[in-house]
Amino acid sequence: MESCIKVVNRSASSAFAPDGTYLAAGTMAGAVDLQFSSSANLDIFELDFVSDDRQLILAGTAPSSERFNRLSWGKGPANSDEFSLGLIAGGLVDGNIGLWNPNTLIRSHASKKDYETSESAFVGHLSRDKGPVRGLEFNSLSPNLLASGADEGEVCICDVAKPSEPSHFPPLKIWLT
Repeated sequence: MESCIKVVNRSASSAFAPDGTYLAAGTMAGAVDLQFSSSANLDIFELDFVSDDRQLILAGTAPSSERFNRLSWGKGPANSDEFSLGLIAGGLVDGNIGLWNPNTLIRSHASKKDYETSESAFVGHLSRDKGPVRGLEFNSLSPNLLASGADEGEVCICDVAKPSEPSHFPPLKIWLT
């Protein structure tokens, strides 16, 4: 008995849109695809449960400088047309966090202007962590706050109210015993 409703064949970190019918998938770090590709992408798929087709529909894509360890999709600022679908944060293997506007990705894919996607959809990056980003999550009560953690044991809190100019709070050191 099969319980899978929809499928996409790839190894990816994933995140659901908080207020939409979309799924983000970032090429997973350490995984090898069927073509043995070394590229990295952020893809957005439309969740169409009415269609009988089992494959998810690609709604947008952008290349990434690195592969993803974590992916988180947070709500956008209230009353913002630009970020009406929120903000996608990708925790990359090099310690950076990429910030993408999913609205721009989807619009550019629909208008067949994929060549503009990577430059206009990528809205900012954070470089606080000193190793691969292992944890990444938007705050559900204050969606402009993004927490990240990496191998060095620090938890970084960033304010992404202005995604192109994120601000950092002093890191918190977590001691594991």
